[in-house]
Amino acid sequence: MEINRIQDLSIFYWLDSIVPSIVTVVDGFPTGDLELPTVSITPLELRGLPFELGGCEQDRFFWRIDIFAKHVAQRDELAYMIFNALEQNIPVYDYDVGFPPPVPPRIGTLLVEKRFVQPVHVFRELVEKLYWRSGITFFTTYQLI
Repeated sequence: MEINRIQDLSIFYWLDSIVPSIVTVVDGFPTGDLELPTVSITPLELRGLPFELGGCEQDRFFWRIDIFAKHVAQRDELAYMIFNALEQNIPVYDYDVGFPPPVPPRIGTLLVEKRFVQPVHVFRELVEKLYWRSGITFFTTYQLI
């Protein structure tokens, strides 16, 4: 499995482990019927940035977590919880060895930077079912342990 996909899975399982069990976690933007509350993780951009003198590059991911909630308080609570959890770096596990449980061996860390949270306004006249949204964006770089 490519290291970038392993990072995807690591963020997905990390997100699943920090939200309450009533929250559905989706890998990628949700499609179809939306069960509230739901959070989704989507990689938006992967860019190679110069790392050292010479031709070396380091991958930098840009991520988005979307929050879909039943009411404004639930949206804000989830947004603040996830935003604050992103102050810590995200462990990366070797999912080529196996999936949780049990936890596979740790192979690295995603260093989190430039966190940003913003409510997304949903217009009542354009949707059948009113729900409350928020988006959290952030960057990560991968570091081997």
